[in-house]
Amino acid sequence: MIDAKQAVRIAQEGAADLLGQASSNLEEIERHAYKDRDIWSITLSLPRDLNQLPPFARLTATPLQYKRFLIDVETGELVALQLREVASQ
Repeated sequence: MIDAKQAVRIAQEGAADLLGQASSNLEEIERHAYKDRDIWSITLSLPRDLNQLPPFARLTATPLQYKRFLIDVETGELVALQLREVASQ
């Protein structure tokens, strides 16, 4: 069984490995069920490369993107990676 600190470390390692994002900030930690598994839901904010967006999209884009990493509490396995939508800006 892993604790919240270990889940955050797994999420940060996943961001670095899967997304090539070495820089991230912890935004949110939750524990709940996902597809009949007990999971940690770890939300990280990651810098967005605004130069990858079309010129007009850059005008309204935020400099951060949010990703949710779902980590199995029992095994520490990364179960899912989701885009985390911001409710309002």
